[in-house]
Amino acid sequence: MKVIVNKREKIMPENISISGMIKIINHGDTSSIALAVNEEIVPQTKWEETKLKDGDKITIIQATCGG
Repeated sequence: MKVIVNKREKIMPENISISGMIKIINHGDTSSIALAVNEEIVPQTKWEETKLKDGDKITIIQATCGG
């Protein structure tokens, strides 16, 4: 299935969770990121149980230091 991650098309296995997608794209440290699916924030506590669907738009935001 196709999903859009930060405006880039990615091919993912069917019935994959957000956690599975994070592992596939090799995002690394997830402690300082926020994630939204179709513009709806998904808490990290729900990543394992939240399944992605074909056409979902995922936004990953990395927290950074500075001001």
